[in-house]
Amino acid sequence: MNANINELRAWQDEAMHGLRLEAERLEEKMQQINSYMRVLDAMEVLVSENEDLRDELERKQDDLDELNEQLEQKDKVIEDLRRQLQSETGNLRQLLLEAKNHHLESEKQHLEAEINAKPMEIHNHFESGSSSQVFNDRVMGKFTRKQNNKKEKKEKKKRWKKIARKVL
Repeated sequence: MNANINELRAWQDEAMHGLRLEAERLEEKMQQINSYMRVLDAMEVLVSENEDLRDELERKQDDLDELNEQLEQKDKVIEDLRRQLQSETGNLRQLLLEAKNHHLESEKQHLEAEINAKPMEIHNHFESGSSSQVFNDRVMGKFTRKQNNKKEKKEKKKRWKKIARKVL
């Protein structure tokens, strides 16, 4: 019986040792499973955040598409306004040119009328005792003067043209 008790004790020690080893192995497996569960929980959070970010990205993309469409519409409006401005500028230039031509024409007519209305008068003023003859009446026709050389003739001609331009 002593032998049976010793065998039972040995068997009990062996069984206890085996169970402890199994318990340690199961605890390690439980820790490993708990680690896997924590990883899966973290992964679930990341997946949820990823879905939220994807939804936000889609909203932002929709907003961006809408803004691009508005920008295209405004570009079209700007281009239309630019064309209208160019057209109006051309019309305005044409009107200004016509007004300038009209003004120049009326000024020319006014000067012509003024020249035709006023006869040319020459007033000679000499000091007393001078022997020059004075003619104070309307003068018609062309005044000429005898030129001494060609150079003086050209200068006089230029002066007379300048005077005539001023008068016209």
